[in-house]
Amino acid sequence: MLLAQRNRSLTRRVSEQYLFFGLSGLFSFVAASIYLSWHGLFLSFIPATIGIPLGLLLFGSFTLRRTSRWNESIERQLTKYANSANRSVTELKPLPASDPLAVGWNQLLARVYEHSAWNGVERRLSEAVHAQQSKRWESVFQHLNDGIAICDPDGRVLQLNRSFATLLKRGDSSQLLGRNLMDLLAELAADESYLRLRELCDSNATQIVEIQRSKDPAEGTWRLSRIILSSESGTPSESIWTIRDVTQQKLAEKAREQFVFTATHELRTPLANIRAYSETLALATDIPVEQQQSFYNTINNEATRLARFVDELLNLSQMEAGAITIQKHEIELERMLGEIFESQRPLAIEKNHTFNFSIAPKLPKVIADKDKLAAAITNLVSNAIKYTPDGGKVTVSIEANNSSVLFAVEDSGIGVSPEDIPKLGEKFFRSGDDRVQSIVGSGLGLAFSQEVARLHGGSISIRSQLHQGSCFTLELPLR
Repeated sequence: MLLAQRNRSLTRRVSEQYLFFGLSGLFSFVAASIYLSWHGLFLSFIPATIGIPLGLLLFGSFTLRRTSRWNESIERQLTKYANSANRSVTELKPLPASDPLAVGWNQLLARVYEHSAWNGVERRLSEAVHAQQSKRWESVFQHLNDGIAICDPDGRVLQLNRSFATLLKRGDSSQLLGRNLMDLLAELAADESYLRLRELCDSNATQIVEIQRSKDPAEGTWRLSRIILSSESGTPSESIWTIRDVTQQKLAEKAREQFVFTATHELRTPLANIRAYSETLALATDIPVEQQQSFYNTINNEATRLARFVDELLNLSQMEAGAITIQKHEIELERMLGEIFESQRPLAIEKNHTFNFSIAPKLPKVIADKDKLAAAITNLVSNAIKYTPDGGKVTVSIEANNSSVLFAVEDSGIGVSPEDIPKLGEKFFRSGDDRVQSIVGSGLGLAFSQEVARLHGGSISIRSQLHQGSCFTLELPLR
């Protein structure tokens, strides 16, 4: 009976109780009034006649109040929740009762709390993942080799990475925020580059330009590009700038152009001499024997010159591909160096050099690639002879200690400037000195020699003073 009563709705229960107590009070009042009027006692029992129905109504009001109190509590909480600015589910409290309405309300709150908790966990996880992704992309943005900057429509810097600040010769990138990027770039550009930069800024199209600090690419060359981002209305909004240092690329291109020029000269001159002397020998019949021998020597020297240049080209190809390999065997240093000295003696005699050769006694035998090592030392000796003016001095010496063998080639030549010494050994590099440029060379010999030394676990050190001479030392470890 009680379970059936609890399963009825609140509205039905309130209506039934209200009708029950109201009709009970009305029936009691009518019945009491008729009975008392019948016996003539109505006036005497008026208080009782009114009090009993009133008491029933009051009791009924109390019962109704008790029945609907949980409904009122729920309504009050929902009203407060609806009017709250935060609308947090923690404002809704469970009801301490076993009434079906309270039980249902408590179950509903449990579900709401659980859903809210999962939403909170999901939100925190999403925020953590987003923060981690933002941090990762920020790290990637800051560590890019290319400089990247984002500017507003007026050209002011909104954001840039460290590479951009470094290329602008600025240490702290945060100090550049809000600055006009055009003004910052203008500090780097030479006059001609500034005009190209100005055209880039005045255009709304995506363009790429190169700017230089001076006419010499070695002073610094940068490649700039700008991408205009359009807003939803189609009007230009922000722009993305990228900057890349292409100085080394430009220098390499210049060196390659110089190499092509040198290669053409290196091939054309010997071939022309060989052709001229061979045609003379073939057509002339009255050439003295001594002159014929001179012609043969010239042809042989030019052929050797061509062979040496072809070897340099092959070595370059191997260096570019990283394919230079060495085959180590036990070699006798005195014999190898004697062969090198004899092969270079004619060049020294031709330039009237004092050509000395010094070998320490009891040199140890070393494990090395004889052909590659001989070619590397030959390059050092031929360079010394080539860049030493007529009548100079070239000394080749070798000595050993407990851990290595030292091959030293010292000359009294034109020397190397301090700023050029670190660049020696770079492929195609040749000094800008007019005396060097007047001498035919490819800029590959020293690069090959350094690669050979490295493959043997050794190195080449350079000591030089401009106008007074140089000393190149190849150190080769014994083990």
